[in-house]
Amino acid sequence: MASTVSPNRMTLLALKRRYTISKRGLKLLKDKLEAMVKAFRDLYTEFDRERRYIEELMEAFVELLNQYESETSPAVRDRIRSMQLFQVEYELSTRMVFNIKVPFLDVSLKRMDIPDLYLQTGPAFYKALSVYEELLPHLLKLASLRNALHMMSVEIEKTRRRSNALEYNVVPELERTIKWVQQYLDEMERSQTVRIMKVKSMLEKERGNA
Repeated sequence: MASTVSPNRMTLLALKRRYTISKRGLKLLKDKLEAMVKAFRDLYTEFDRERRYIEELMEAFVELLNQYESETSPAVRDRIRSMQLFQVEYELSTRMVFNIKVPFLDVSLKRMDIPDLYLQTGPAFYKALSVYEELLPHLLKLASLRNALHMMSVEIEKTRRRSNALEYNVVPELERTIKWVQQYLDEMERSQTVRIMKVKSMLEKERGNA
């Protein structure tokens, strides 16, 4: 940058203003980055808690399904497959995660009226329905949280790149250019002072010889 600027007082003032703004911007970006990383960790904690809970539900659901299949004849299972067991309603909402608008898909399940199949299936079938009724909303929430984590990681990376560009490129280059302009102006001032002193000395000699 030093070779592309005019070394004068106006340039020096402009460079110093830009340097001040860049330093302030760097601090803001670092503060934002720190807060975003904290928000990301909090969100990941929520994601991990949800994932663990889903694993427990899935384990229970699979166990109940196995029990249901062992207790129920193929004909009854085929009949159940043809039934609509739930009425499903979806709702798309948004959640602000550190100024990032994240879509969340919420689902509600309403169990349909079905024939009493207890004698043909046993208790595992109805327990499995209850677990599934709880499981599906949590699965969608987990997917939404995962998407939120992805969106935040992209934003964190963008902010980190901007911060690094300021810290390791823009600010050091401005510091070097300011130093170069200041040294140039100081040298010009010294040279001018020397010339003035020489002229003054010559004038004094001329007056002394007159």
